[in-house]
Amino acid sequence: MFMPGLTPSGLGWVVHRDFAAAVEDLGHSFEMLTTTSGPGLPHAAEGIRVLPMSTAWQKLAGPAAPLLRTRQILPAAAALAKHLRQAGSSIDLLHIEVAYPHGAAATLAAWASRWRGPVVVTPMGEDTLVLDDDHYGFRRHPVPNALVKWTLRRAACVRCISPMLERWIAELAPATPRRVVPLNVSADTARAVEDTSAHRAERRLQARRALDAEFGTAGRPLILSFGRLHPFKGIETLVRAMPGVVDATLLIVGPSLVVPPRGDSATHLLAVAEGLGVKDRVRWVGSVPPERALEILAGADVVAVPSRLESLNKVCVEAASVGTPFVVTRTTGISAWVPDQGVGIVVPPEDPGALAEALARVVTRQWQPDAHRGAAFVRQFSPRVVAAQVVGVALAYADLAVVSPICAVMAVMGLPMLVTTRRLERGGGDDVTGRAATAFGGLAVSCWSLWFAGVTLGLHRW
Repeated sequence: MFMPGLTPSGLGWVVHRDFAAAVEDLGHSFEMLTTTSGPGLPHAAEGIRVLPMSTAWQKLAGPAAPLLRTRQILPAAAALAKHLRQAGSSIDLLHIEVAYPHGAAATLAAWASRWRGPVVVTPMGEDTLVLDDDHYGFRRHPVPNALVKWTLRRAACVRCISPMLERWIAELAPATPRRVVPLNVSADTARAVEDTSAHRAERRLQARRALDAEFGTAGRPLILSFGRLHPFKGIETLVRAMPGVVDATLLIVGPSLVVPPRGDSATHLLAVAEGLGVKDRVRWVGSVPPERALEILAGADVVAVPSRLESLNKVCVEAASVGTPFVVTRTTGISAWVPDQGVGIVVPPEDPGALAEALARVVTRQWQPDAHRGAAFVRQFSPRVVAAQVVGVALAYADLAVVSPICAVMAVMGLPMLVTTRRLERGGGDDVTGRAATAFGGLAVSCWSLWFAGVTLGLHRW
């Protein structure tokens, strides 16, 4: 896997570490390639290889940034291309998470180094989805838009993390094979769902007491929003729903981003709350360390995920793992996995009334989660289950560099064999000639059948 900029303190480090361990537990080797050598970063002994970036390429990245909308592509591509030239023969498949800029950098590196192995790309959302009004999505810009399409169309396969995202990918790269495989949660999250009901109840009680002591939320239903503050997350809809959820407190956890024309997201949301007369019931607490996530989720009465458009959202899975119900919009990718009853409630996007009604049903105990359904829901996203699915995709395409040329040779060989067959048939003659014509004809059909099977299975293109 190629993940430029990955560090132990970065978002998703634990999830990627647990995914790598699950792949290796299934009997496969896994190496993480990154371009950042941060403090405490493990190296090759722990499955991490840091690729040094050229100072010259980093300097060139500056002038190109206004067009590319990132400084990562050129130095990361150069670093990976060098590695592929030196050690590419030991790599069966490149797995890339984030189509842009990571996928574009990897595709450029493979092209520049003439590495012919398969590249499987996992788009994550901002690289493919677009919300112009919310200033969301790289593809709002011409050059990134072109590079995203180029990356997806050159990929051996695109792993789509939700059915909703798969529909977007189908429009961007219709000829590229696609497989729907969600992202995994951490091993700790997967283990939490196996707790006994008594242990889970005690954990939730202690977590709530801690939140009450820290934020003064005792005696009121607690609604939680967990994630970065960006307009595409729909948190303003959640704030506008608060007048309809009497006496509840909304705790907004996550870093605040500055997005024009609203400016600082937290400041904007608090201003909306003040205008609605609910500012005393809306708290923004900023970022928290990743290791606190499950305990904060366990302390809430309900988690709200009101995204306008989002590729997946694992917060719903993490909440369910500790027994906290959630309300999520149907324009959020995770909603495709939510059963009709017992795990969460799905509501339309940008509808404060519907959101308020669903939240009120949960906090007043008119709707309650089903522990067995919740456990089944969470297990679908465990590192081992997801790793097995990703490995299945990888095995289907790991031999692409061998199968595709063979299929092409078969197609080419079929033509002279057919010509030979026709000549033998026109020449007439003895039984030997007839048998030879039949044999060559059969070989021609076999060659073209192999080629066509390769196209049908997605092992190569027309």
